[in-house]
Amino acid sequence: MWRDNFGGDVSIKLYDGNKLIQNISSRTASDGVYEWTPRISVTEGYFICISSWKDRNIFGQLQL
Repeated sequence: MWRDNFGGDVSIKLYDGNKLIQNISSRTASDGVYEWTPRISVTEGYFICISSWKDRNIFGQLQL
């Protein structure tokens, strides 16, 4: 779950540092909810990046 202040769709990705681990969703509604079951073990230090689908410079990150 997340909150944002922009309209439109978002992309959701899982990273380990600068390394992309999984593209969780390339495009989904920015409604604050996305259900996801990891394909791999998610470890401490990974983070999820949620970014505007229209402007990748607008994003937020969640450290796991």
